[in-house]
Amino acid sequence: MDKVLVIDDKEDIRSVLKDMLNMSGYEVDTAADGKSAKELYDKNEYAAVITDIIMQGQNGFDIILDFRNKNQLDRVIVISGGGRTSSEDYLSIAKNFGVTSIFSKPPNYKDLIAKVDEIVQSHKQA
Repeated sequence: MDKVLVIDDKEDIRSVLKDMLNMSGYEVDTAADGKSAKELYDKNEYAAVITDIIMQGQNGFDIILDFRNKNQLDRVIVISGGGRTSSEDYLSIAKNFGVTSIFSKPPNYKDLIAKVDEIVQSHKQA
């Protein structure tokens, strides 16, 4: 079973994504912040990672950089609801880091799951 990591400081987002991904056949780990996420992804291999940007401590940009350094940026999906500025600003910055899979909050969950499926399938074919 393919594993997905969901990183978001909001429990309701983590819970909904975990339930939807489980129903789609994925094993899911969750983390409320970048530090606990790093502990998970340093020990586990994930087929896809969904991360928020704005979180306390280590944020989504730190996670993006870690995956870029591991040459696994294509596994990362960024979601953002904004913060001090609009979500589009944060998502634009994520694009500048090289992320190609971005969604504003709340995401269209059907489209988000389809993107996870696409990422997982692309790595199975590689």
